[in-house]
Amino acid sequence: MAHSVVIIGSGFGGIGMAIRLRRAGIRDVVILEKAGDLGGTWRDNTYPGAACDVPSHLYSFSFERKTDWSRRFPPQPEILGYLRHCAREHGVLAKIRFGTEVTEARFDEGAALWRISTTSGELDARVLVSACGQLDRPVLPPIEGRASFAGPSFHSARWDHDADLRGRRVAVVGTGASAIQIVPEIAREAAELRLFQRSAPYVIDKKDRPYRGWEKAVLARVPGVYGLSRARVYAAYESRALGFVKYPRLMTLLEKRFKNALADGVGDPALRDALLPRYPMGCKRILLSSDYYPALARPNVHLVTDPITAVTPSGIRTGQREHEVDAIVYATGFRSTEFLSPMKIVGRDGR
Repeated sequence: MAHSVVIIGSGFGGIGMAIRLRRAGIRDVVILEKAGDLGGTWRDNTYPGAACDVPSHLYSFSFERKTDWSRRFPPQPEILGYLRHCAREHGVLAKIRFGTEVTEARFDEGAALWRISTTSGELDARVLVSACGQLDRPVLPPIEGRASFAGPSFHSARWDHDADLRGRRVAVVGTGASAIQIVPEIAREAAELRLFQRSAPYVIDKKDRPYRGWEKAVLARVPGVYGLSRARVYAAYESRALGFVKYPRLMTLLEKRFKNALADGVGDPALRDALLPRYPMGCKRILLSSDYYPALARPNVHLVTDPITAVTPSGIRTGQREHEVDAIVYATGFRSTEFLSPMKIVGRDGR
């Protein structure tokens, strides 16, 4: 018998969709999840320092307010806990079929149904919703010799918690949103950290702090305060779009924050110059961190801007030299533009 709705993925999108459908009276819903737990990117990314760069009052469902977030920018375990709570509280946890990966979905025009093939069998649905996200398929760079490295090496989204990096020589490849959270954590304990940078990101200060007890109490008990806090954050973040696409002068404030963060965190002029992006602000994601630049100024941290030519059994080779390391962390992002891949989706007329 065909289900009313089948949802692919149990991250924020999938759980949120299932809850809203349930509240609308649609209860014949199935969520297909290839992993053994819900959470999506917040299940997969457990690297040191993993946290959100969107304030907690906005990075949550409007219908499931959480007034007791521990801090302004919540850490990964707290976000995953919140999502598990939402699934339990709203009765959708039982709707999830774990360990079930969709391999193909074909629309049967005659029956007006989606015929869905999974690793656990077949099922049909009147409506098929993709909520598989963009950050679930890590990218490992096609560098010559990558598989030859003798020590532990792994992608940031597949963190090897058995690898002890304390007192070791560690290489981090990449300078994106994950790297700027990982580097300060590793730098505190590693003997040496080499950060391999292809292009410098814009990093502005992260105005993070724990919430005080009285603030949580006000948010929970005073009508309207939580909604105002959420609306204020939304307006502040969305207003940046005007600077990106229509009024570039609005970016001046963010550019000043970037320059101040770089100047305050890095004293060496040569290092500061290497950390200057060579593209206009907003062309790539603007990153938030108050400890990334100070970490790069540590004596045990070295920024490498020479292009990587190969990975060897003992380290990473660039055009100028070979850097011997004990472990390699690839903070090299995801296949974020390959929507629905590797599933095969066939719609009307076999398209």
